Amino acid sequence: MRRILLLFTAIFLVPALSGEASAQEQERWTIRVIPRFGLLNPDTYFYEEFLNFADDEPAEWTTGTLGRAAYAGLGVEVGLEERGVFLRGEFGRSFEGWLSAVHGIIKPRVFYDPPEIVNTFLDVPTALTFASAQLILPTRLDFWGIQPYFLLGGGGKWYDFGDPTEEYTVDVILPSNGFVANADLGGGLFVDVWVLTFDLQARDTLSKYWGKYQNDLIFSGGLVWRVR
Repeated sequence: MRRILLLFTAIFLVPALSGEASAQEQERWTIRVIPRFGLLNPDTYFYEEFLNFADDEPAEWTTGTLGRAAYAGLGVEVGLEERGVFLRGEFGRSFEGWLSAVHGIIKPRVFYDPPEIVNTFLDVPTALTFASAQLILPTRLDFWGIQPYFLLGGGGKWYDFGDPTEEYTVDVILPSNGFVANADLGGGLFVDVWVLTFDLQARDTLSKYWGKYQNDLIFSGGLVWRVR
């Protein structure tokens, strides 16, 4: 009876344990760190707020538009490489960004002089800080070391506005600092070059500010550093 048990163990149990060990070895958790740099291309039309009205027509208002800015971020990615699923947390910030604010006021008609719109232009230093968690879904396609992937997730962004660089005397409506939630949607490419892997990415951070949806696009590239 003992010999039969030993034979059963040798035939069935040992291969099963070795197979389980190899499967666990294949499904080891992967940890990667990705510093990235790129360009923030914000939704140009940021806001339009009205201050005064005359006969139900706007007589004074302010509009704001955001310009492009440099972007730097750091991501930490954890996942099972064999299963092709990764969870990435990323923190990033824009630099050298500006808000262009235009205050408009209608001067009423004076005798024979027609009404006139007088504009005041202001530049406001602006920085956006991003924090998000993203689900990375690499495809099974691989072209000469290039592997596409999709991403979706969410988080938030913090608007930070400085003081206008010009002096002004009008009642301009300037934006306020604050946090808003956002959704992330985009894709990218993992590119293998010799022993290095690069991450090229484009994503939309969709949010809402003062009642208007903002599509802030981030185009960036990073170097994938595998910790484990």
